Amino acid sequence: MDTLLAWVITTLNSTALSGFVMGNAYLFPILEMAHFIGLCLLFGSLVIVDLRVVGFAPAVPITSVDRFVRFALIGFAINLTSGVLFVIGDSDRYLVNIAFWSKMVLIGIAGLNTAYFVRRVKPQMDQGVASRDLTKDAHVVAWLSLTLWTCVIILGRFIPYVEDL
Repeated sequence: MDTLLAWVITTLNSTALSGFVMGNAYLFPILEMAHFIGLCLLFGSLVIVDLRVVGFAPAVPITSVDRFVRFALIGFAINLTSGVLFVIGDSDRYLVNIAFWSKMVLIGIAGLNTAYFVRRVKPQMDQGVASRDLTKDAHVVAWLSLTLWTCVIILGRFIPYVEDL
């Protein structure tokens, strides 16, 4: 495994894109800002949707919060793009970091949770079902989403302070 990881790091470090990301004094800070904006869009939107699903702000029609799902997707796309550029640019830092890999695992689990949400919960929302009438698993999915993404944020903040695997 160490040999494969070393090969991946060496390969990424030798790319022109890596050189561009790390060699440009302005790009890394711009990527950091983009990642933060993406995080705000993603998590801010999810907080609105998930809290509404579990019953907060019952006067707001559940179909009204549906429009925030697209902002969450935009935020995720921004974070995916900037995150990939972080890894390509500074693979020595990220690919040997336990907080990074833990974050990636939680993002994968959050993705599965989102897929379940889209398949099982969103159709109920589209029909205008009140949050109290949503299935119990809808509430579990919403709380799990909030928990997973909060942990993803915390692990992202740990990355600069955690050493090698």
